[in-house]
Amino acid sequence: MPDRSGPHAQEATSDTLLDAVDPAQLPQENSSAFASAWVEPAGSYAAPGSDGDLWPTCWAEDDYVYTANGDGRGFSDDTFEDLVVNRIAGTPETGLTGERLAASAQVAAVWGDPKLFNRKPTGMVCVNGVLYLAVQDLRYGDDAFNDVPNASISRSDDHGRTWKITEQAMFTDYRFTTIMFADFGKDSEHAVPALGADDGRYVYAYGLDWNWRASFNGIVPDPIDLYLARVPDDAVQDRARWEFFVGLDDQDRPRWSSRITDKVPVLHEPMRRYPDPRPGKNGSDTIIAQGGVLYNAPLRRYLYSTWTAGGLEFFEAPQPWGPWRRFKYHNTGLGPWRRMADTEHTPKNAGYGTTMPSKYVNADGTKLWLQSNWWVGPVPEPDDNYNFNLRRVELTPYRPSRPSNSRSDDNLARSVDGVRSYQICAGSAHPHYANDGDREQHETSDDQMNKGIDFWGYLFPAQQRMNELIYVAGPADAAGGWFTAYAGGLRVQVRRDFIWHDVTGLTVTPDYPYAPSIENGTEYRFTFHDTHGDGIRLIGQPGGTDHYTSITELEVYYR
Repeated sequence: MPDRSGPHAQEATSDTLLDAVDPAQLPQENSSAFASAWVEPAGSYAAPGSDGDLWPTCWAEDDYVYTANGDGRGFSDDTFEDLVVNRIAGTPETGLTGERLAASAQVAAVWGDPKLFNRKPTGMVCVNGVLYLAVQDLRYGDDAFNDVPNASISRSDDHGRTWKITEQAMFTDYRFTTIMFADFGKDSEHAVPALGADDGRYVYAYGLDWNWRASFNGIVPDPIDLYLARVPDDAVQDRARWEFFVGLDDQDRPRWSSRITDKVPVLHEPMRRYPDPRPGKNGSDTIIAQGGVLYNAPLRRYLYSTWTAGGLEFFEAPQPWGPWRRFKYHNTGLGPWRRMADTEHTPKNAGYGTTMPSKYVNADGTKLWLQSNWWVGPVPEPDDNYNFNLRRVELTPYRPSRPSNSRSDDNLARSVDGVRSYQICAGSAHPHYANDGDREQHETSDDQMNKGIDFWGYLFPAQQRMNELIYVAGPADAAGGWFTAYAGGLRVQVRRDFIWHDVTGLTVTPDYPYAPSIENGTEYRFTFHDTHGDGIRLIGQPGGTDHYTSITELEVYYR
């Protein structure tokens, strides 16, 4: 895939409406590698018999996936442990079966005070038939989960049954103590084709300082930087052989240093999601957290998956060192989340410890499975999210195109193959309601945040000609469900070259009331001069005390 992640990709042109909004309220998707991406609203496949969280994975030469969970029993009914190594056979499509192999002190040490810290797995890799597992000291008890002072790497030469533990922690003083290995596929088979014979003989690892996610009590700084290191693939446990990325030379080639103090981030992201949450909701999360980095070989792209308290974030890069750009923000909202077992509501949740196992990527790289977890109680049930839990991710690579559609009465939101809904949040996990043709059901954008901006729209896999948008309103009241007249009121924008542009000649029939008196099911017809783009959205400021809007249908035409 060519690198099109240039600086031209941006959220929108500057104007009064957008300039008044905290950038964290917008997707801020600045990559141009993908026309769109879709993320399933909740985990949909829970591996039978699994118990625990985190689950970093690797795909070994024997065709098994090896993984380690924190705080659970793994694939067994055996004792609860802070760390369990497991082996998984199969795929989500054919069914997964797992086996517990080793646990806790058999696998890794606790380097700090065991009264204050326990083990947590953060990364796993297989190279030359050898398994390596990165394990950190994570605080528990008082101030639990809020700092990570030490980490090391254990080695297994017999596929996870026994482990060689280092004599001392490899990483200390809160530096590079959340370690995530780059996943180059089965036994790291794609490393040499991707990087060349010399650079491909290294194991690449991404790391965070201070903590594995935002430190909720401020005991250490929140991680806002993603770092990169590498080590020869036959010396992973030799700390002296590690070298850290320190920038690019004048030929844009990576430079490395053996001094950890020289390291510079490959991704710096200080933005905090949910800057203005509703009372009683926790927000202001930093985005850099323990997730995973996958090399998607068919697409020749590196993908980093991470998370916040209410959403999932995805970045891509053409090289391990970048440039890293966000291509998807999946906002599930700050609650209420719905479990897989919920029979009264559509399941909806985000999750932590996000990884994309390379074995579960399809042949062309456009369909993946994301593993993430959600703690729902002290005694998890078999079908909740505290297990090896997967959801689908689908990618549509960007390809330059020209519009070819003719005037017709076809609703492009339903007639174009590969169209994706596009909104800040689908509060009930029903974004498809906007283009299902059913005017008896609706969706809202309620994400428990006091938003200053909202939109509903679509992304297309190719350019489309357009000149009309029909918005069918959903229910509204004093709490929300409607748009205000701020900054001139509603506008329609189309996306071209990854920049959003206001349409010209915009009229609406009937007049939109900009008040909670709007009636559920009312149709508003927005017409504008002929234009084209690979995306369209209706955008404005949400009204009501809870700052959200609602929708029944959104139709797009060129007639």
